[in-house]
Amino acid sequence: MDHQVPDRIVAASRELFFSRGIRNVTMDEIASACGISKKTLYLSFSSKEELVDHIMSRMRDELVERIRDILNASREPILKRVKEVINAVSSHSLRFSPLFLEDMKRVQPGAWRELQAYKHNGIADAIHTIIREGQAQGYIRSPLSEGFIIHVCFTLIDDILTPETSLELSMPFHDLFENVMSLLFEGFLTQEGKKALY
Repeated sequence: MDHQVPDRIVAASRELFFSRGIRNVTMDEIASACGISKKTLYLSFSSKEELVDHIMSRMRDELVERIRDILNASREPILKRVKEVINAVSSHSLRFSPLFLEDMKRVQPGAWRELQAYKHNGIADAIHTIIREGQAQGYIRSPLSEGFIIHVCFTLIDDILTPETSLELSMPFHDLFENVMSLLFEGFLTQEGKKALY
């Protein structure tokens, strides 16, 4: 089999899933979008669930690498890197429709749990780096403990950055993310930090 076929399948199905949700897309439609037979599709991915898992894993790895590259650019001021991390996560979340996220939560709870675990583990590393360097440079209020800031961050992320909130407010996921980040930084930054960020 052509080694490019799995990549074509991933690209086509990702577009379909993200725009229409998981339940509204059939394997027949994916095969048709790729210009292959359903049999060829099943040679690469045994089920729609496996395909979604693969897509989410690949996207998570891409985001982790992007955030790591941004944070490792130590010559750049920390708040410039904060903006770039926010932009990277926001651009990443732009790809997901609330319908896709809601479907994933309902029909693929394993993939949903992995996404939540990444949110806590992968993003926590980024927040640790930002807090440490931000406090050392006088941009983040030092009396606030690192553990407290991270707890507040994840409480907001867990309670607000959800498909339900996005649907309820009719607000795209990336807008929710940017608003949450804005609220966080308004509270955590020193006056110097606010000047540097804005």
